[in-house]
Amino acid sequence: MILSLTMLKFEEFNRDAKILIALNAIGQLFLQFSFFIMPFYLRALGYSMADMGAFFSLRTFVGGVFFLLAGQISLKIGYKKSLLLGALLGFLGRILQVMAFNYYLLAFGFFLVGVNMGIRQPNFSALLSEEVEDRLRHHAFSISFGLGTMFNALGVLLAGFMPNFLETTFGITNQLAYRLVLAFSFLQFIFTIPALLIIKDVPVENPKIRWRRELIIKILKFSIPSAIIGLGAGITIPYMQLYFDMRFGVTLAKISGVFFAQQIVMGLGSFVLPKLVERIGAVKTITLFQTSAALLFAIFPSIEIFLIAAGVYIVRSILMNIVWPINDSFMLGFFSTEEKATAVGIRRAFSTFMRGFGNYIGGFLFGISLSYPFYATAMLYTIATLTFWFFFAKYNKV
Repeated sequence: MILSLTMLKFEEFNRDAKILIALNAIGQLFLQFSFFIMPFYLRALGYSMADMGAFFSLRTFVGGVFFLLAGQISLKIGYKKSLLLGALLGFLGRILQVMAFNYYLLAFGFFLVGVNMGIRQPNFSALLSEEVEDRLRHHAFSISFGLGTMFNALGVLLAGFMPNFLETTFGITNQLAYRLVLAFSFLQFIFTIPALLIIKDVPVENPKIRWRRELIIKILKFSIPSAIIGLGAGITIPYMQLYFDMRFGVTLAKISGVFFAQQIVMGLGSFVLPKLVERIGAVKTITLFQTSAALLFAIFPSIEIFLIAAGVYIVRSILMNIVWPINDSFMLGFFSTEEKATAVGIRRAFSTFMRGFGNYIGGFLFGISLSYPFYATAMLYTIATLTFWFFFAKYNKV
C-alpha cells in the first residue's frame, strides 16, 4: 500500500526529477562503500585514530567552505554544471584515496571529496525542489531520501561482507581487500556523470541575490540548530563502526548488518513520513523525532549487550535522520529560486564546520572513554531541537 502510493506520487514528477531521484539512489549505493569501509581501511594502512580525525575533519571543513560557495557557483554556471564539476573533482579525490601513495596525497583525496560534498548537496536539493511542484516537494524529498537510504543499506551490507570474502576466496591481504572494496565506489561517478549530462538545467532569472536583513535572519534560524546537531553528530557518528568493534568485539559483517537494518527500515519509513506531516505538521514531526533520538543516545553507553545496543542505535538513527528530507523541504519553502542553493549551502556549512570540530573532539573523547561522546551528543541534540522549535513552532501547518 505504501509503495503503491509512493509510485503514484513518483509518476507525477517530470523526467528530470525522476532522473535526479534515481541518480541519488545509485550514488548512495556506491557512496557507502567508502563511508562505511573508510575507518577500517585507514586502520589497515596503519593510521591512528588521531590521523583519522584529521582526515575526516579536513574533508568536513573543506565541504563546509564549498557549502558557502555552492550557491555562488551555481549562479555563475548553473545547477547542472555545478553538479558535474563536483562529480569530476570527487572522482579524482576517490582515486587518490584508493591509491593512498602517502599521507599528503591521501589528505588531498579527502580535500577533493570534501569539495564534491560541498558543491553537490545544496545544488542537488535546489535543483530537485525546482523540478517539482510545491505540493509535491515533501513527497519528492522523502522518496529521494527513502530510495537513497535503501540503496545505501545495500552498500553497507556489501561493504561489510566483501573484505572477508575477498581475503578468504583469493588469499589477499586485509589491506588490499579494503582497498578493492573502496575502489568499487568509482562506480558512483561512472553512473553519476553521464546521468547529469542528459538532464536540463533550471534557469535562474535573477543571477544575483538581494541580501537583506530578513533573508539573513531566516538563514540563521535554520543554520543555528543545524550547526549544533552537526557538532553532536561529528563527535560520535564517524566512529560508530569502530565503537561496536571495540565495545563488543563483533565481526565486521555483524556491524554492517546493524547499518543495513537501520537504512532499510529508515528508507521504508520515509515513504510514510509525508502523511504524518500532513497530520501534525512539519515542525512537530521534526521536533518529536529528534528529541526521542537524543534521549536514546543518552542511555546508549549503559547498554552492555550487543543486540540491544544495535536495536537502540537503529531506532535512534531512524528517528534522527528520517526527518532530514522534511527539514530540507520545509526550509526551501521559505526561499526564492535564486536564494535556495545559497541558503541550503550556508545552513550545511554551519553544520559541516561544527561537524568538523566534532570529528576532532570525538577522536579525543573516545580516546578517554567510550561513554563521554554519547552524553555530549545527546545534550547537543536536545539543545538543537529546542532551538528549532523556538524558531519555527508558529510555522507548523497541518
